[in-house]
Amino acid sequence: MSEGVVRVLDYMRGLIDGANPIVVMMTSMLALASLPVVMSWLMSSSSGKRMEDQGGEEKEQGEGTKEASHAGNLTKEELKGYTGKDESKPLLVAIRGKIYDVSPGAEFYGPGGPYNLFTGIDASRALAKMSFKPEDLAGGIDDLSQSEKDILYDWEQKFKMKYKCVGDVI
Repeated sequence: MSEGVVRVLDYMRGLIDGANPIVVMMTSMLALASLPVVMSWLMSSSSGKRMEDQGGEEKEQGEGTKEASHAGNLTKEELKGYTGKDESKPLLVAIRGKIYDVSPGAEFYGPGGPYNLFTGIDASRALAKMSFKPEDLAGGIDDLSQSEKDILYDWEQKFKMKYKCVGDVI
């Protein structure tokens, strides 16, 4: 177990002593629910893909090297063509109708990557529910719980910060 994980566990043990069991359970459930998001963030930020450019600013390797072959609005049917099967097209994921080019995260979203099934669709429901179930990959977001809406909001903010928005689903 890494030193950082051990520190976190020791810290949590200190918090648990004398705490209300319901609060401990709810906090633990929230921590477990957010684990996939945190792990993907840690993996992407520690993967060694960042480098210093000559101006001293951090830049993602490969950023700007692949010219986006798409910028604009797509129908749901057109969006299905951007999954990485055609290497000439970027990897696109939609969240709440906004389309993001996730090509810089090809190790996650490209063919064989753990999140490839989110490409070529509006993945809002699946991301909110942290689900890979077929019914969640195609479903709407109207019936999401408040906590699922909050999770979706967090995903949306991550995508806005990390990836370029290239259009809307029409």
